[in-house]
Amino acid sequence: MKALFVGNVAADTAAGIRDELPAELQVEIVADPKQLRAESAATADILVTNIWRADYPPAPSARLVQSVATGIEWIEQDALPRGVAICNAYGHETAIAEYVLMVMLVWSHRFREIEAGFREDSSWAPSWVHSGAPHGEIRGSTLGIVGLGRVGREVARRAAVFGSRVLAANRSPREPGDGVERVYPLTALDEMLPLCDTVAICAAHGPETERLIDARRLGSMKRSAFLVNIARGAIVDEDALYAALCDGTIGGAAIDVWWQYPTAAEPQRRGSVHPFHELPNVIMTPHCSGWTAGMVRRRWDEVAENLRRFTRGEKLINLVTTI
Repeated sequence: MKALFVGNVAADTAAGIRDELPAELQVEIVADPKQLRAESAATADILVTNIWRADYPPAPSARLVQSVATGIEWIEQDALPRGVAICNAYGHETAIAEYVLMVMLVWSHRFREIEAGFREDSSWAPSWVHSGAPHGEIRGSTLGIVGLGRVGREVARRAAVFGSRVLAANRSPREPGDGVERVYPLTALDEMLPLCDTVAICAAHGPETERLIDARRLGSMKRSAFLVNIARGAIVDEDALYAALCDGTIGGAAIDVWWQYPTAAEPQRRGSVHPFHELPNVIMTPHCSGWTAGMVRRRWDEVAENLRRFTRGEKLINLVTTI
């Protein structure tokens, strides 16, 4: 049996789990998909990757596609043989939840502004020393979580410990708990948004969530509201968000997921056609909220476990779909 690891993330995964895999499992690593040979793809029983495209060589023997990420939107299912199982990997919930709480704290405490002013100009203006305007705190604020899955639940638990009121909206029914006071159906999102001081987008991207946060919904939020997107860029209307941040429709945003990503031709490509980087009310990071050493190890272990299960003919974990 052969496992073919394709792409740089898959190659790193292979190096990290090689000692955990059955000795009888043949492993081939192709870090650069441009170097993928027809013979390599044709003889693979398992494809380990987060990208599989229609222009890759056919993989007619593949029976498992093990993603090295949670999202599978870059795996073109029409290019795979019928009957193949597609599994994903998690382990990122803790890291992303910590990121959401971190940016909430940084924003409410005006941390960047105050720290920069004191560092650069020795400014005591925000302090009691000069009777400065007090900064905020997240205790007593209302957090609305859009998408109450694994990440959303972890965010809720942490926010509740900080004393925030937590609401949520989800596509399928969910029970309150883990700090969540009320769960709205996604169709009632318009009821929840005006109540929130912070809105965290934690939903999966799909037809129901494409441009879910548009100009109308941004306009329904508090003018002081802070939007955090750690899910997928396409869930938020790109043009509408930029306009809302420019004209003060909402107070600010933390953006970790984008509408554009690097290419071989543009390795430093900006994440948007708009200059979000010029806006003072934006915290921006390059899709790295979940990319911690702990997450990498947890995800590697999940991938290794699934490959062991597959070789033994056991039930797979994290099964997303079977084509």
